Amino acid sequence: MRVDIETADALAYLHVIDPPIIHRDVKTTNILLDDAFRVKVADFGLSRLFPLDAMHVSTAPQGRRGYIHPEYYQCFHLTSKSDVYSFGVVLVELISSKPMIDLRREKSEVHLANMAIAKIQNHELVDP
Repeated sequence: MRVDIETADALAYLHVIDPPIIHRDVKTTNILLDDAFRVKVADFGLSRLFPLDAMHVSTAPQGRRGYIHPEYYQCFHLTSKSDVYSFGVVLVELISSKPMIDLRREKSEVHLANMAIAKIQNHELVDP
């Protein structure tokens, strides 16, 4: 769980510095570990500086589809919630050991986030 906590701390830091940074490409392959197994969030190629006085930034969605926050994908409204959603997908990947996209799953559950949401709503995914 240390990797999860350090990643969350890194994202929280990005969101509170002046100016805040929205990563826009949070995914498992962009969370690296150094020799001491400390987290390094990588690949800031899609990141955006976020104006302090703005509620959101209107911009075309960037990043890997299964990790993109649905509100950002549908409305083009980028917020720090976009990174939080992507990190949630990463957490589900780590906890479930399932890939983010699996074409062998039912069509409605090809994306891991959709599968997790469906299982939560059907009370099939619970904390024992």
